Amino acid sequence: MSPRASSRSPRGATLLLVVLLVTVLLGLVAGVMAYASSERTRAVTSSRAGQRQGCAESGLQLARGYFGRNYAQWNTFLSTPDAYDPIGSPTNTTPANPRTAAGRTAIKTVNPALFADLDGDGKDDVYLYIRDNEDEFKPLAPEWNRDNDQQVVVGAICISETLIPRRGGNNQQDPSALAVEGILQYNGGGHAYTAQTAGGTGSGNLNH
Repeated sequence: MSPRASSRSPRGATLLLVVLLVTVLLGLVAGVMAYASSERTRAVTSSRAGQRQGCAESGLQLARGYFGRNYAQWNTFLSTPDAYDPIGSPTNTTPANPRTAAGRTAIKTVNPALFADLDGDGKDDVYLYIRDNEDEFKPLAPEWNRDNDQQVVVGAICISETLIPRRGGNNQQDPSALAVEGILQYNGGGHAYTAQTAGGTGSGNLNH
């Protein structure tokens, strides 16, 4: 073997080693970047989930105040479920739908005060609603459009486009709904908030 051929052999081995090292480093960098991106998406999703919960709970406080001040109109509200009640049921076959542009327009035609902008960006973040509680006893049939015990269920749905979580992978908005509601009781001299139950995320097909 000539000296020239002998010198080329170590150089080729060194070059191959360098290529392998560069490939490994590139793989490590790609892995770190993918992990960082995944963690960022997870953190943003978690943050928005908390923001959405806060959005709905803030809306509930607004619902307490609004419907408490307007006790005299409770039966008017209850008799118009296509604007005031988003919960579908056999007696409410056309529930309010605040999650579409057409639905929001229809509701605002009846009462624009059912929407609130929480972050000052000029867009609706939360929808306020009211529905009757079960205040009839057998053999009486339920009257969902009339209050009989000075108690109603009030609630709020977060409809914000900026506060709702996004799904990992495709970054699409999570279509599930988050509603928070509770019992509002009128005591004659004002109103008292007596109980609260929080609803979790759902498909948006809310039912009694």
